[in-house]
Amino acid sequence: MNTFLQEHPNFRNFWVGQVVSQIGDRIHTLAVIWLVYSWTRSGTALGLVLIAATLPSVMISPWAGAISDRMSRQQIAIACDLVRSVLVIILAGMAYYGLLNMPVLVLMTALISIASAFFNPATLAMIPSIVSSQDLGRANALTQLSANASGALGFLMGSGLIVAIGVPAAFFFNGGSFLVSALLIRRIAYQHSPSVETLSFVSDLKEGWTVVRGMPMVSRMLGPLVVVNFLFSSLAVLIPVFAEGVFKSGSTGVGLLLASYTCGMFLASLALSTFRPKATIYRLVISSLLVVGGSFLAMGLVERFLLFVVALVLVGFALNGVNICLITLFQRAIPGEVRGKFFSLLTAVSLSAQPIAFGLTGWLSDLVDPTAIFMVCGIGLFLCAGLMYRITELREQYV
Repeated sequence: MNTFLQEHPNFRNFWVGQVVSQIGDRIHTLAVIWLVYSWTRSGTALGLVLIAATLPSVMISPWAGAISDRMSRQQIAIACDLVRSVLVIILAGMAYYGLLNMPVLVLMTALISIASAFFNPATLAMIPSIVSSQDLGRANALTQLSANASGALGFLMGSGLIVAIGVPAAFFFNGGSFLVSALLIRRIAYQHSPSVETLSFVSDLKEGWTVVRGMPMVSRMLGPLVVVNFLFSSLAVLIPVFAEGVFKSGSTGVGLLLASYTCGMFLASLALSTFRPKATIYRLVISSLLVVGGSFLAMGLVERFLLFVVALVLVGFALNGVNICLITLFQRAIPGEVRGKFFSLLTAVSLSAQPIAFGLTGWLSDLVDPTAIFMVCGIGLFLCAGLMYRITELREQYV
């Protein structure tokens, strides 16, 4: 890893910035989850704030991707980091002076989500321009490696900060992390020739959909991907419900369970950044979905904290392996001039059901035994594996 980063200084600046930013992000996420659940003890309220964190991003992503093809992706990323830093520091000040409440938290969370909607497609589209095509797989694995390692570390650090210092410190740390990210992205020597066409956003969106429709393999994946994201998104609500409502483990337990999931993601990134698997993407995707479905069923059947830790590691490992493989596949296949549109559309479509999942899971967790939600999701994931099994175009695709 050190050799790869030394040979690619532009990617190194990007990578280090994301490590710092993602640690702050996870600390922030834990602080929001714990704050809302400690205020309300309600899965519905938790679902509401998670909807605010995702719905604006899903709705804006297609336009954000079109903008990333029209303007400097580097400048977009820097501007988004600065905006998010200001918003989070304001949150820290309000929390410190006791001015923070649910409506304000939901509003600020939505604004942060909007900024992230512009940041994500811009940076995804930047990576193929700062590393060679043959290094894309390793670069993506390292990007996921940083996200997952810093995610696990961030959740653990966040639980400690909340207990020792309080929620304002967690928010303030995240605000500073965005500033570090902006400074490092500014150091990247990046060349991008924005599109000079003056097409309308509607035309841009049609162009992105044309790219998707022109790839039968991709278009056939979209339905199962939407369902998979819908089902596994229930974890964001169920983890704090079980950590505090069932296991009575407080913010430390919430942080540990969230860290278990991201630890599994880290292990998958580490494996794929170290060696190239011989199995096809087809086999990796199907076997991973079976592992995730089995893990959900296990958590629904056995209410044990240690079992949840192990199951969440397996879920994170399997899902992130699939994520890295598919991102690499798409980056190779999609032309650079429409890559931003494609990734923003892919993100919006694959995550379109996520806000619904947050709201529905939160509402149901207040009405029924949450173990039943795990059981239903596990069965649904097995069905998704069956749908992916029918996409034969994946059989010849390797990481």
